[in-house]
Amino acid sequence: MVASTGVRDTIATMGDLQERLGLTQTQRNDFFPEWLNNLPTLSSQEQSSVDRIKQRYDYQRSDGLLLEGTINLIVTCPLLELLGFVDPPYRIKSPYGIALELQEPEETIKGFIDVLVLQEQLWILTVESKRTSISVPAAFPQLLACMAANPDRKCPNYGMATNGDEFVFLKLSANGEYDTSRSFSLFPRHHELGTVAQILKALGRRVLHD
Repeated sequence: MVASTGVRDTIATMGDLQERLGLTQTQRNDFFPEWLNNLPTLSSQEQSSVDRIKQRYDYQRSDGLLLEGTINLIVTCPLLELLGFVDPPYRIKSPYGIALELQEPEETIKGFIDVLVLQEQLWILTVESKRTSISVPAAFPQLLACMAANPDRKCPNYGMATNGDEFVFLKLSANGEYDTSRSFSLFPRHHELGTVAQILKALGRRVLHD
């Protein structure tokens, strides 16, 4: 894995990914169909659990921005457990902690990204900020840099990044091409957590068979 200081100091922008690691965003429309096509359906029990996760999130979020630990506790971890990612045959590697520092016009935003790796190929990232909300795309360079350093790059690596309010999926191929999904929202009343669960379910099945 890329050392945390190396990621922070040398991979700060999407341009750094291309210059230092040779990663490029694909121009192919068919590069990342996994988040769009043939998504598995959720059972009625799974959908009820998704709705309950959303209700808990709304309750806690009503008091303001949530830290990474709280987001993991009430959203990310329950979602992974619901989809069976904490049970055989899935294996989770120890989390990676990576410092995140962004220069804004009026202040330096310091945060933290916490990464879980499932089956060596599926990366789950949560962004934390103690002062203000860090957008999910701001963490893409660091996440993609970690994915690129994965020694198991024969198969595509997938990622999901969230700050609680939004979720985005990523794909990185063995030849250094990458792309992202659109953003899925949790905060509005018409949330998309069910679709997030479907995509995670599909990617989980895929990494077991790659």
